[in-house]
Amino acid sequence: MSISFSECRRNSNYGVISMKSQVNCPLCSNEASKIREVSEVLDISCPSCGDFKITQECLEDLPSERKLLPQLMKVSAFTRYRTINKEPVATLFISDPYDYSEGFTIQQIVDQFPSLAERKLKVMQNLNQLSEYFGQKLSFDSKDYAVFFPEVKDEHPCLMMIQTLIDEGLIMCDVKFPTQITVTDKGSSISISEATSVPSQVPKTQVIEGPELNKLKGLHPRVLEMSQEPFRDGYFRPAVLDTYLALDNDVRIKSKLDLYGSALMQKAFSEKAPILKIKDGSAQMGAMWLFSGSTMSIRNVLAHDHSIIPSEQEALEQLFFASMLFRKLDLAVNVDAEKLITEISQITFNLDGKYDLNKEKIREYLNQSKEFVDRQLHVICFEKILTLIKSMYFGDQNFGIKLILTYNDMIFNHITNDDHIDLIITIYKAAGDTYPSHSAMDLIKDNFSAITKSFRIFQERLLSNTEVFNELLNRIWLKDAFFTLIIKYSDVEFMRELLTEIVDKKIVLAKRDLDLLSGNLNDIGRNDFDDLTKKVAKMNQ
Repeated sequence: MSISFSECRRNSNYGVISMKSQVNCPLCSNEASKIREVSEVLDISCPSCGDFKITQECLEDLPSERKLLPQLMKVSAFTRYRTINKEPVATLFISDPYDYSEGFTIQQIVDQFPSLAERKLKVMQNLNQLSEYFGQKLSFDSKDYAVFFPEVKDEHPCLMMIQTLIDEGLIMCDVKFPTQITVTDKGSSISISEATSVPSQVPKTQVIEGPELNKLKGLHPRVLEMSQEPFRDGYFRPAVLDTYLALDNDVRIKSKLDLYGSALMQKAFSEKAPILKIKDGSAQMGAMWLFSGSTMSIRNVLAHDHSIIPSEQEALEQLFFASMLFRKLDLAVNVDAEKLITEISQITFNLDGKYDLNKEKIREYLNQSKEFVDRQLHVICFEKILTLIKSMYFGDQNFGIKLILTYNDMIFNHITNDDHIDLIITIYKAAGDTYPSHSAMDLIKDNFSAITKSFRIFQERLLSNTEVFNELLNRIWLKDAFFTLIIKYSDVEFMRELLTEIVDKKIVLAKRDLDLLSGNLNDIGRNDFDDLTKKVAKMNQ
């Protein structure tokens, strides 16, 4: 990184050299100020993320921690909150900070990101701290997302938070960026103690009741995500309200409409010109009134009247109703996505390894599909890509693997575990062929780091029991090549676990398969599990 130093100074008491420069913030990439000290801890002052320190190790390793990169907005919200509220400056680590004062790992911050109910209160605490006097208009733009505690770096969750605070009578503003926010009299009463805990509006008797979580069994995963924690703690009002706010948000995303509440539901599920079509077309108008009614009778009532606190039974009934709506939403299809589904389903490929106009066309359709969240659309996209990877020709296989690497973020949330396993099996077969796919080989050599989710699901299934192991091995078919590839390129932790299962006879291989495994272990000779290699060889005598 090239740095033009604007200041260089020495502390005569401690002999510490500090250099101030302009850099890109490691959390948000916006321009920030950095002071580097010989202690290998960097002081960062960012207009978006606030003030924080970061170790040199964390700064260097963060780009390689791919699973953490999409989560950095949560860290930005954490550091901006501490800055606004004048809390001690946090120091960010990639590994355990041990007893370091105010030291936090990135993973720790991500894992402890507050619930939606807590985030609303923290946002209000931010706004109150930023307000120098009652009625002040606070200006915010796209660089201020962190103030609103979004889970991702995107405008929509921030706007949803703003709309929620407006609905609850806590702020006044236009729901857009840039915007000017004024905290209302009601909003200015939010205290620091409330911002660091779940709101204490629920009578103590309800908290003591200790509702059992099995009462939520069978609810839609999205309902559980939003309601399980507050419901468990007896906070039934936020459990219900947060769930219906999430429903509103998900309908907005799937319909791509810039509306809220009842207006959103009536437009999205319109009988005559629907944006989201219900699976049973005859129920379109009924669905519109169900979704619209839930907004008017549950979401709006709880958002506007804080004196209404559902009982446990009322909360359960409202959560199960929300669960039904989420399942209807899952099955509903965006009308534009439906057109894409029809067009993609009609595509066929000449699987000969040569250029095919339809292969380019599927890439165009995949680009269009990124605009939608419809499961049906993304599943058919996956099926078409898998067809290419299953070709006998490495040209098709390489093209298909390139597509899955480009579009896996879009697809992987909508396919089943069996689909993930089928993908990994197909890649191993493509790499083990007489003319192996170089794209498949690159993935395997890199331990599937680009599609870790699929690989972990495959590994867990492979190690589950003897019957499953042999079934997957037979599906891969090219057993000798498979053993060679996993021995050469799998991480030591997985190989030690697999070989231990075989040595302990929890996974029992046929004699021929054990011969192949033992032979490859001896030929390749990896030192990091040499002890287990010898035990397998002894079993095979």
